[in-house]
Amino acid sequence: MKAAIATPDGKTLWKDHFGQSPFFLICKFDGNQWIKDEMRENPIAERGDHAHPEEIRELLLDCDIFAASAMGKKSRHSLESKGVTTFLKDVATVDEMIVSLPIPSDK
Repeated sequence: MKAAIATPDGKTLWKDHFGQSPFFLICKFDGNQWIKDEMRENPIAERGDHAHPEEIRELLLDCDIFAASAMGKKSRHSLESKGVTTFLKDVATVDEMIVSLPIPSDK
């Protein structure tokens, strides 16, 4: 299981639209805890406009959870209808988000 966290720098959370985040920190669940795996650049962010949920889903196809401090209601509904869990938490740092991520029930 993998989670994508919207971040501008790998340390803080992106505070704007999830799809406009310059990077996504990809974390994977190792059976016991979430661990940082890779930083993935978001080429859609360079356009400067709103990304469609389908575009972000394609970029993060291997991720099961999209984590952010905020996300639009329509985007959340669209993603969740495609099997993506959207996880929102009002925290400031990536590390705070990681420890808050849901633990998969099928560890």
